[in-house]
Amino acid sequence: MLYSILGILMIPLDWCFQFSERKLYKKSSEPKLPLIFVCGPPRSGTTLVSQVLIKHLPVSYFNNLTSIFPKSPIVANKIFGRFTKKNNTDITFKSLYGRTSNIWAPNDALYLWDRWTGASREEIPKEISTVNRTEMRNFFGAVEQNTGKPLVNKNNKLNTYANMIAEILDTAYFICLDRDPVFLAQSQLIASRFIHGDENTPYGPRFEAIKKNQNAPNVDAVEQVCKQVIIHRETMYKQLNLIGEKRFIIVPYEDFCADPAKWVCKISDEILKHRLDPEMIRKDLQPLKVSKNIKINEVTFKKIENTFNHLNISK
Repeated sequence: MLYSILGILMIPLDWCFQFSERKLYKKSSEPKLPLIFVCGPPRSGTTLVSQVLIKHLPVSYFNNLTSIFPKSPIVANKIFGRFTKKNNTDITFKSLYGRTSNIWAPNDALYLWDRWTGASREEIPKEISTVNRTEMRNFFGAVEQNTGKPLVNKNNKLNTYANMIAEILDTAYFICLDRDPVFLAQSQLIASRFIHGDENTPYGPRFEAIKKNQNAPNVDAVEQVCKQVIIHRETMYKQLNLIGEKRFIIVPYEDFCADPAKWVCKISDEILKHRLDPEMIRKDLQPLKVSKNIKINEVTFKKIENTFNHLNISK
């Protein structure tokens, strides 16, 4: 709420800064360093994984300051960043549905993606115009020239259209999270209740197959969320086939949490071409806790399990 209020107050300044911002875009070239995009179904662990990568890799990221200056994030960070900048090692693994508190903490920066893929966060882009493709390359090129570092950015919905971004940005890589479907469905059901106040309203992108049944009478929320999880998994493998495993890396969330140092070193080695010592990383990065608790009533949880069994979807 505070950042929303500050964003409103800073609209005139943001508007003025954007002229200098656009000059940076015009001077930029296509990005040459890796762009690491963390994606996956909502509630699949993307926030935690992106925070771990930012904390332990020599990368840049979008912070909460950019949410106050959405039209001029680079210029704003040049001017105000020195007063808010912390080291990546100061990143903490705290968030509420992807939102962080400190002004220097990571931000999904979806308002930047809105420039090129439309303002509807629930709709899946079908195409990106030639003009927006050029603007996207210029923007990420300008970000790279300003920071001199590879970038890590979390955008869950990229798991549905990563192939389009891969065509536009030659140095883009995608870390796609794959979580135990039963607990993913449970978490999405809870999120629908918390965010929308209605478990029948899907949390995250609206797939066509889900939208057709959403307004049907007597819609079954459990069956709906399970189908949504299944479509996410099918979409993930479709993207893998389109892009290839070198640039689209599927990471099992539970495996990442069991040995995050292994995955940090793997991503650093394969994408950044920067070899790390796993044992040194493990001294600072211990295994992360994975919740296996039942957080809804047991009848509903059992129904989720039975639905996946009926649909022949394994964990």
